[in-house]
Amino acid sequence: MNGWHVLLPGLVAGIVSIFTSWFWMGFLFHRFQQLTPNTWRRESGTSYALSSALHIVAAIGIAALFTIVTRAHTPHFPMGLHGALLFGFVCWGVFALPIILEGAVFINLHPLVVVGRLLDWLSTSLLATVATALWLR
Repeated sequence: MNGWHVLLPGLVAGIVSIFTSWFWMGFLFHRFQQLTPNTWRRESGTSYALSSALHIVAAIGIAALFTIVTRAHTPHFPMGLHGALLFGFVCWGVFALPIILEGAVFINLHPLVVVGRLLDWLSTSLLATVATALWLR
């Protein structure tokens, strides 16, 4: 196994997750952001680029972690679609879910914006693990 076994599916998943992120946050839930205007910074090309880069880096990191775990042949996360989906949900539940929910406790966010952010990062996590499982099979 070389670095491409992790980098390529993570990169592809990260790029696809930019579009799913746009769907969740830019299209479906964006209007709810406008209900709390003082919470948000002005959107710009830089903010979009940074957000996109974070999705790509996160997808590569999740792909790498999934590869390491499945190569250890653990019975909890077997290689394949089932193991990929399970691992994707676990990563989301450990990393994104508590951070987003805790932020919602202290930051004035509309509840549907929180739902959108949760779906956004769930998509990224699942895309990274599924792409990696498909690539490594």
